Amino acid sequence: MKKIFILILISIFSCKNESICTINENNAGKEIYDLDEATCFIALKLNKKKPDLNLIRGALIAEEAWIEKIELISNKPLQEDGIDPIAELDIHDLVEFVFNNYNTELTKMELLEIFEVETGYLEFIEVVVE
Repeated sequence: MKKIFILILISIFSCKNESICTINENNAGKEIYDLDEATCFIALKLNKKKPDLNLIRGALIAEEAWIEKIELISNKPLQEDGIDPIAELDIHDLVEFVFNNYNTELTKMELLEIFEVETGYLEFIEVVVE
């Protein structure tokens, strides 16, 4: 019985150092947003645990609904001059939208932190430049 207990303790402590997910460094600069990769990127930057992945993913899905609502992403064609209309992204409006319209266990502060760290992912895939 003592050996089983020791083996259990060893397995618990050896799993602590395993990463909850991984980022494919080859995706840097690809300009393709991947929801799972964005979720992982944020979780790793915030030192979150595996159960937090679903919460982060849910926040990002809610963000997509907000982006469509403010028409930042649209099926409308570009203007004749080829310039997309400029949409203003207010991260505080985003947090309020997600917090008030989605059943989330995250606080407003946690949502804000997720969306701020997501900027790092957008820079990683080179969709935005700092």
